[in-house]
Amino acid sequence: MQTAFLVIQGLFRYIVVMNNILKIIVFGFLLTGCVSTRTSDQEKRAGDDLVISETVGEEDKERALKHFIDGALYDSKEEHARAILEYQEALRYDRNPAIYYALSKDYSLLGKHALAAQAARDAIKLDSMNIGYRENLAGIYLNASQPDLAIREYEGILAIDSNYAAAWYALARLYQTRKPLKAIEMFERLIDREGESAELLVQVAQLYVALGRFDEAADRLERVLRVEPGTRLVQLQLAETYQRGGKTEKAEKILEEMIEVNEDDLQALAALADLAMEQRKFDKAAALFGRLLKKDSENAEIKLRLGAAYFGRAESDSTLVEKARKLFEEAVEAMPGNWRPYWYLGAIADMQGRDSVSTEYFEQVTRLGGESFDAWWIVATRAFEANEHYKVLEIMEKARRLFPDDFRVYLLLGLSASRLNRNEMAVENLRKALEINPADMNTLSSLALTLDNMKRFEESDSLYERALRIDSSAHIILNNYGYSLAERGLQLDRALKMASQAVSADSANSSYLDTLGWVHFKLGNYPEAEHYIRKAIEAGDASAVVHDHLGDVYYMLKNPEKAMEYWKKAVELDPDNTDLKAKVDRQSP
Repeated sequence: MQTAFLVIQGLFRYIVVMNNILKIIVFGFLLTGCVSTRTSDQEKRAGDDLVISETVGEEDKERALKHFIDGALYDSKEEHARAILEYQEALRYDRNPAIYYALSKDYSLLGKHALAAQAARDAIKLDSMNIGYRENLAGIYLNASQPDLAIREYEGILAIDSNYAAAWYALARLYQTRKPLKAIEMFERLIDREGESAELLVQVAQLYVALGRFDEAADRLERVLRVEPGTRLVQLQLAETYQRGGKTEKAEKILEEMIEVNEDDLQALAALADLAMEQRKFDKAAALFGRLLKKDSENAEIKLRLGAAYFGRAESDSTLVEKARKLFEEAVEAMPGNWRPYWYLGAIADMQGRDSVSTEYFEQVTRLGGESFDAWWIVATRAFEANEHYKVLEIMEKARRLFPDDFRVYLLLGLSASRLNRNEMAVENLRKALEINPADMNTLSSLALTLDNMKRFEESDSLYERALRIDSSAHIILNNYGYSLAERGLQLDRALKMASQAVSADSANSSYLDTLGWVHFKLGNYPEAEHYIRKAIEAGDASAVVHDHLGDVYYMLKNPEKAMEYWKKAVELDPDNTDLKAKVDRQSP
């Protein structure tokens, strides 16, 4: 021990800058104090048995220590290849885990991950309870892009010491993209152990947002603000989370309070303006964007958004169209590579009946939107809303080659295929969309409805149940599932409860009103059925199916004249429906 100490004292005198001097001291003591399992000339064979000496001689220890310290000295100069040679020489005299550890670090620095991992594993074989060695191996696996092996090492650390917080944190981070629910569980355990850390709470909130569970995300962000009140970025994130979760009033309140504290908070002003746009409160949005433009009169982005607000108000005030167009043209000049002003200019040209101009602008959108799927999405959804489903398929097939991992490509392909009665194609694309984004309610609902229409009820019911486990208040799921159960005469009490919840969420939705009325019809509650289905028709845009339903209700209420009136209206709306025609023929006097 004294010899090792003298050598290190000498190094202190001659080495001025050595970042890893502590490592040298620690490993020096390890090398002189640990029992080794090195095999050398002392190995002897007795028959078929290998006899290995249990100790290393003092002379070999000294040689190993010298080479180890020389290796550490080279490391301090970042001469890692030379350090490796010294560590390899040290291992000739003493197979000590600390030497393998140092060797693995240098191999890793040189990008030789396989050799680094092998040396690290050798260190662990000799000292399996050393947490530092296992952390080192986990880091090597991460550098080699082998996260699953890193996870295994961190789990091994926790088997040794279940209280080791660093391993909990590392595992939680690794699980974030692979097993988000497992990551949440681990972060929550860390919070329980270490208290409400803002960093940990934000991590959990982000995971919940990624899963589409906005209420849980908002709860964690609120807890962050209790720990660190007034944190602007967290306030903005909470407002956005409320907005995405449909709680726009809460989002609005947070942003307005931020602006009260600081009227020059441009981020809060912009977020509030965007929220107003989303709510179609175009007057409020225009006023807020106007305030932003006064503070930054040359900001093309603000001009673009103000133009969008004017565009939104154009239905009620046509004089704003020209104001909007001027702002979009200025935005084009300021940001010629941005597709968004071209889209609005195309929409204005379309409104004004300038078809060739509109087409030119929209083609420019997809040319410029090559790196942004949003451009393709807007053009395709515009075609979808115009019932141009073959065009949607054409656009999205091109987009799929550019954006193969965006679930919205497959969602639109599936929706348009469904409208064209190409059900197998619809199912294939909707399943792909769901594979990419398992929690998206639009995809779950669309796939379930398509399978439902194909009478593949076991699959559709499974998807409806899955969606309700994610969000038990999702009214589109409640409506569609309730209607499906009613059509099949199953679980009618549950169907009634679901349909009632959907109507409570959106009392003006004709489809929801019809579903509630139809469930009452199936239960034999004909006056209630008549009440809700009539309200569905009064809400406007009721389909042939809704009129057919009301005809059936009146027939059961012993009013055949009224029944015939609504059946005939249903035939007018769907003249190719042979079942409807047959019903009218049967009941005609």
